[in-house]
Amino acid sequence: MVIRRSLVALLVLGCTLWGTAQESQLRPRQEEELWLSVGVGGRLPKFMKDPLGDQYKKFKVSGELGYRSADNFFAGRQLYGDASLRYKVSDLISLGAEYRYAYRTDGADRQRLGFQGYLSKTIGRVDLGYRLTFQRAYEFPDRTRDQLRNRISVDYNFPKWKLDPEFSVEFFTDTDDPRGWNHIGTRWKLGTKWTPWKGHSFGPAIVYDRDAMVAWPVNRLIWSLDYSIALRRL
Repeated sequence: MVIRRSLVALLVLGCTLWGTAQESQLRPRQEEELWLSVGVGGRLPKFMKDPLGDQYKKFKVSGELGYRSADNFFAGRQLYGDASLRYKVSDLISLGAEYRYAYRTDGADRQRLGFQGYLSKTIGRVDLGYRLTFQRAYEFPDRTRDQLRNRISVDYNFPKWKLDPEFSVEFFTDTDDPRGWNHIGTRWKLGTKWTPWKGHSFGPAIVYDRDAMVAWPVNRLIWSLDYSIALRRL
């Protein structure tokens, strides 16, 4: 009788611990982060103007340096550098490529290569945009991770108002699972852009990043600020 009661007690305890572990996996952890970046954009080097001819003005190059914090704003999690190239096919379509190297404080540095397709259209005072990205991340020397990212953006230009709202939502899809593609997260962003001087702009924004279909999901509230210089407008 004592042995039977002990077995029942152990079974109940085991089920309780298993249920708690499963609940902790499914319940999202809440975090708050700070993202800062500085970017510069311009044209290709001038020595490429003659070989490219009329196509020269359709290319745009940019670079960016950024900082992303951990849950504690001053506990750095990642420093990264971006280099990107974009080609304007038409007023509606653009193509691009991007490379990123990220230094992480936990020692797990990463590299990322991405290819983008853009659609953009202005209707009255509304700017509509869509970006499709195929992204391959090199997390370890022998491990890669592929994702598809779909971003939809809507900006509104108020007359005689410098702080126009900019809204976007982006969906992340993991394409590595042999069982099929999985939606793994959504990112909402609401911000604006302020241009105090010609060619210089600041972009404050609030970002909400939500994991989905992962074992230990994290929801992040992100305070973002970027500073960019457009060399063509100086």
